[in-house]
Amino acid sequence: MTRARLLLSGALLGVVAQAVLAHLTSLPGGILDRRYLLLGEIGLWSAAAALTVLCLLRLPRRQAVALLLLGAVVVRLASFSAKAPLSDDLYRYAWDGVVQSQGTDPYRYPPLAPQLAPLRDAPGMHWIWPPGKRGDRDQTKINRAGVRTIYPPVAEAWFWLEHQVVPLEARDPGYEGGGMVLDLAVLAALLALLRSSGGDVRWAAVYGLTPLPVLEAVQNAHVDVLGVLLVCGAVALERRGRVLPASAVLALATLVKVYPALLFPLLVRRRPVGAVLVAAAVAVLGYLPHVLAVGTRVVGYLPGYLREEQYGQGTRYLLVGLLGLRGDVATGVVALGVLAVVVWALRTDRSLPDAGARLLTGVFLLITPVQPWYALLLVALVALSGFWPGLAVAAAAYPLL
Repeated sequence: MTRARLLLSGALLGVVAQAVLAHLTSLPGGILDRRYLLLGEIGLWSAAAALTVLCLLRLPRRQAVALLLLGAVVVRLASFSAKAPLSDDLYRYAWDGVVQSQGTDPYRYPPLAPQLAPLRDAPGMHWIWPPGKRGDRDQTKINRAGVRTIYPPVAEAWFWLEHQVVPLEARDPGYEGGGMVLDLAVLAALLALLRSSGGDVRWAAVYGLTPLPVLEAVQNAHVDVLGVLLVCGAVALERRGRVLPASAVLALATLVKVYPALLFPLLVRRRPVGAVLVAAAVAVLGYLPHVLAVGTRVVGYLPGYLREEQYGQGTRYLLVGLLGLRGDVATGVVALGVLAVVVWALRTDRSLPDAGARLLTGVFLLITPVQPWYALLLVALVALSGFWPGLAVAAAAYPLL
């Protein structure tokens, strides 16, 4: 067998193995019931992904891209599940979409509020609110049903749009389909960015054919993938010298989830004042309708979430905690570490993806998030930069979870 055929066979075998393992992770059973089994399946899936990517990186580019696109679709379709196995966030997404479609600001009431009782009893709501006591936090799939939503305005706009497109009867697979559309758009954007920069388009396999994007963007339908897509748009604009539009798009990404703001110093170095003003204007315009509607309630559950995750006590920073540091000292060490990485990236890197990948790797090493979906952006930046050690940081999130 020739070397080319051996590589093609290895890549095909890796794709088939990934599809099988993606399907296994989609089988019924929650994360608490299947934790070690799920971890084993994800570990085997990661090994199959490594085989696939290594083979694709050595195949001719046209052949590799064709197999990448085919494999990415097959593995994602195989991952569709009747119930998201690792997260229940999509039920909050769906509920926020329902509330907005009825003309209520999503920041006004928590799901269990008596004012929303008619919505809980509406047709189709049994998917989110199973029959029983629909005012009881134990009778809903929504996590933290007693508190207002935490998601920023652009994420809320996406939830509204999903509700218009995805019928509630479609349940989890419908929202997974929405995540798949965004996820494949990210893959297409990465291919375009690599091609336009003269990079190796085969590196897009790091995003297209590894477990984390499939699990988090598709199977668990996390909205973070929308933020990643917007970051790709900001990178494309910045490369063309359009810093102010890039700043606006990156601000939109930050209004999906906050952490894309880590890239902002790297993006705005050429026109800092204008970029800051543009980003601030986007943020104000994004929040303004909600502030006019509900005032300070737009903060939602964010303060409670920060307390719950123990950011104030410093125990959220797991690696720093190994040094015995807690509280303000731990927070200060993390802040100084992030600042040092930003300064280093600004001084040593000229292109946004390379600096961004290394920056985020440093940040994730310091913070070590329990939530793997936060690492979607890191995986995309690894694909753009080829800075493969970042994948180890992303993969470490699953044992912690």
